[in-house]
Amino acid sequence: MFTLAWRKVGRAFGCGVAFRVGWGNAAANEPAAYAYWDRVRNGRVAPRRFEIEPAKIAALLPETFIAEGAGTLGHRFRLAGTRICEQFGRELRGADLLSLWEDADRDAVASLLRTVFADAAVGYGRFKAYTHTDRQANFEFVLLPLIHTGEAINRILGAITAIEPPFWLGAEPLLRQEIVELNTHWPDGVPAFMAQGGAEVISLARRRFRVLEGGLGEGD
Repeated sequence: MFTLAWRKVGRAFGCGVAFRVGWGNAAANEPAAYAYWDRVRNGRVAPRRFEIEPAKIAALLPETFIAEGAGTLGHRFRLAGTRICEQFGRELRGADLLSLWEDADRDAVASLLRTVFADAAVGYGRFKAYTHTDRQANFEFVLLPLIHTGEAINRILGAITAIEPPFWLGAEPLLRQEIVELNTHWPDGVPAFMAQGGAEVISLARRRFRVLEGGLGEGD
């Protein structure tokens, strides 16, 4: 697995965001959502939207969502789980997924979404969210490609899950989000066009980077 050597001036690229290929330490719902998606996919590029059966992922539904592909209306939430809406303090159906982030973070997530839609990759990330009183909660999300109509990827099945949720989560709305890490996972292996690279750049902490030669190991 290879990391995109992708650095850019701004918070999301030069100051504390890892953008790499491969899974991070995902929370419980991310692997569960991925495992279900992969079973339904059954070796294809992506499953079709109508093949997703809510009853089969009932325990995950409060933290899952479906968003549509890029277009004049952006990446709108078609459906959003009740827990996600409660935590953000608003109804997200009809809102743009990218509206959860600002500036460079928004650009970074938009680039991840382009990879998911164009190349049928699976996107995964972690972010910090803050309330108006600066209380902080940590989250993970996964983006799983779907085909709604035609043969192109034009929907996403996603999940947003709190990591060790604090007691106050859901009582104070989350108003500001900051990306910590973005990952790209290739279910059928890294495409040949990406397997030519050398160094990988991964941020470890704010304003700190390390360079890894070759690819990430199985445990990374």
